[in-house]
Amino acid sequence: MVFGDNDEDNSVRSAEEIYEIDGQVTLPEAYSPTIKTETEDQPEQPAAPEELISESLRATQRMKQEIEQETAALDKRFAEAAVGSRGRAVPHKRRPVYLIGVLSSAASLIFMGIMLTVSLSSPIGPYAALKAAPFMLVFIGAEILFAVFSRKTLRIRIDIRSVIVVGALIGLSAALTLISSNSSADKSERIYAEQRIQNMLANELHDTIARDYIRSVDIETQLFAEDILIYGTPADLTDGDIINLTINFSDAQMTIREFAKDCREVLDNIKKLSYNFGHIDFIADDSVNHYTLNIDWHYQSDYDAERLAALVNFFGDNISDSDIPDLTEDE
Repeated sequence: MVFGDNDEDNSVRSAEEIYEIDGQVTLPEAYSPTIKTETEDQPEQPAAPEELISESLRATQRMKQEIEQETAALDKRFAEAAVGSRGRAVPHKRRPVYLIGVLSSAASLIFMGIMLTVSLSSPIGPYAALKAAPFMLVFIGAEILFAVFSRKTLRIRIDIRSVIVVGALIGLSAALTLISSNSSADKSERIYAEQRIQNMLANELHDTIARDYIRSVDIETQLFAEDILIYGTPADLTDGDIINLTINFSDAQMTIREFAKDCREVLDNIKKLSYNFGHIDFIADDSVNHYTLNIDWHYQSDYDAERLAALVNFFGDNISDSDIPDLTEDE
């Protein structure tokens, strides 16, 4: 069979090329129509604008809900942490503190310890050592200057306890200084009054016991009245005041009994003054003989010459056994 046109052959070959199954071609199938579903080899249709907007709103709503949930969870955690820490704020880092007074109080205590230790073996005494306490103010001032110029990176504070220690020592020093000043003033007035009474007594004794064999009389008074201004004359002496006499004889070329006899005469004249004498010491001394007689006014001033001779302390080359009284008989 001859075809007038090659179009059919071309269409048959085209179909054979497209529909090949296992290398065989069926012509009836080549002319069967091809049916395709909507989803096969068809591009997706774009969504409508209303659907896009709705989807965007739904996504935004979901993100908003997630953010709210996360925020609620964080708030809960922070609330629990605040309750656990009792609401205390986290301290921020601060500069270290330098306390003024620690070094100065230590130096003050060392200084006072050294001063008191030295006073134990020296004549200055503990009161004089404590009077030096104001020198500790120099230590505090030096420490303040040291802190200001060399500790600029530190915060400076004053140690109250150290200030109290130094202040107590300075207060004690001030009290002792005041007491010492009052005591010194009272002592000066007392010494002046004693000297005045001694000079008056010397005039009275000279008029009462003046003898050729008496070379000098030394007077020592001890005044014990609280009001030192009451002493104007020897007549103002009280029963508690004491007068000590030292009577020096110019002639030691005598026997023990002669020395005791002269002492007895002097005692009789002293009684006329009616003063409260404590001790009376008689001394006769030269290069050969030495006599001393110590009289306790309250017990021995009434002894006779022989008993006084038994109390004489003597030393000399010109003393014989007959000059020495028998102490056994005197008792």
